[in-house]
Amino acid sequence: MKSLGVIETYGLTSAIQAADAACKAASVEIVGYRKIGSGLVSVCFQGEISAVRTAIDHGASVVSHQNLLKGTLVIARPEESVITQLLSAKNTASEIEQCREASVRESSVETLENHVVVEPKAEVRKGKKS
Repeated sequence: MKSLGVIETYGLTSAIQAADAACKAASVEIVGYRKIGSGLVSVCFQGEISAVRTAIDHGASVVSHQNLLKGTLVIARPEESVITQLLSAKNTASEIEQCREASVRESSVETLENHVVVEPKAEVRKGKKS
């Protein structure tokens, strides 16, 4: 049975740093990550309980020295639906983000099409320079 571990950090770079250290410390698999808001990012891992605990401890220690650790969590035998929901929620979030990006691109195009840019002509003075 697989275990679930979570490291929550302030900032994406610290989450990447923690995930790298965790994966190097033990044989775990990254389930996914989430940008929660207000700069918080959580990274989820799965694997054997001892490997997940080792990975979470090591990943957390790397970012805690920089005061960027928000919290950690290890669940020994999570309900199967928990991991399923984590995976499906990640896909839903990415689909929502793709829709937002598409709507931003469309509104930018509409805005550019509706505005006419008129540049003023430079004044040309004829005659002698004084």
